[in-house]
Amino acid sequence: MSDAACRARLGIVTIGQSPRSDLHDDLATLLDASIECLERGALDALTLEQIENRYPVSDQPQVLVSRMRDGRQVTIAEPDLEPLLDTAIRIMASDDGVDAIVVLCTGELPDYRHLGLPVLSPKRLVRHGIQALFPGGRLLVMSPEPRQMANTRTRWEAAGFSVETLSASPYGDPAELERAARQAAEMHGDLLYLDCMGYTLAHRRRIAALSGKRTVTPRQLVFGAANLLLAV
Repeated sequence: MSDAACRARLGIVTIGQSPRSDLHDDLATLLDASIECLERGALDALTLEQIENRYPVSDQPQVLVSRMRDGRQVTIAEPDLEPLLDTAIRIMASDDGVDAIVVLCTGELPDYRHLGLPVLSPKRLVRHGIQALFPGGRLLVMSPEPRQMANTRTRWEAAGFSVETLSASPYGDPAELERAARQAAEMHGDLLYLDCMGYTLAHRRRIAALSGKRTVTPRQLVFGAANLLLAV
């Protein structure tokens, strides 16, 4: 049997559009070379203008932030995204011959055990990982959008943490990330968690340097779990 035939196949489903070129450099560092990746996006069939017209966010409190194929930021309300994301996950599971799926979303996901393959939820992996590493600690959480901060605080307080929140998008002006990192330097926290799959390892290094805080991205935990599942 050829090496290609033996390679495990990891499906990556983004809540935005594929391919996620901003992810590829980090995958070379985080993911074992024996694993082949395939990508799908919940918004692959739509333009940004169509998304904004069909799914206006207005004042909806629960929003998710991702990236279009061309690098532009896209914001969509969680209830509007859910059926689109569900379809992409199910097509990936049934049509693409993958051994496991990572969903590039730190929001709440259904339990997909009935699909017959692991569907890795960043939210669950990160929550349990941080609870294990920093039990009862003081947590700083950076979200892409200010309107996500209240829900973020509630979620992490329910997980047992003292929480402070701040915001800066990984898809916007790098100066905003640097501003937020300097803000974090003045806040009390044992760990700074960057709460979006869009934050890169380069973002993590820069934010850690400016904030002086131990900093973690969901990419590190999620693709570490994928290695445990699939690497030879």
